[in-house]
Amino acid sequence: MATFDLTKLISHFAQSNKAEGKSPKTVSWYNEMLFDFVKFLRSTGREAILAELNTVAVREFIVHEQDRSVSPYTTQGKVRSLKAFASWLLREGYTPESMLSNIKLPKVPTKIVEPLTPAEIDLLR
Repeated sequence: MATFDLTKLISHFAQSNKAEGKSPKTVSWYNEMLFDFVKFLRSTGREAILAELNTVAVREFIVHEQDRSVSPYTTQGKVRSLKAFASWLLREGYTPESMLSNIKLPKVPTKIVEPLTPAEIDLLR
């Protein structure tokens, strides 16, 4: 199983998501995020196989995305996608455990929304 092609597994994951009724946008989003990881693996000279979906490679991918100044929200989304994919691989019996359970999501900035002042509220009336 370690030599399974990640691109084929991602396609199976997409089919599963479609069958579960996830929206086409969601399925497309997962594919885009997961194929970015595949591109990263290939750019580092690694094969896009199941054995390469591990904590070391994913952490390297996170740092790579951060070094490229990718939005923290996008980077976190990519990690969420990888974790969801790893959980699906476990549920489907491709792996004996979720390989990415130890990966923590990268932090994103907290957006603070300032409430309107009473004067601003009066202007809206």
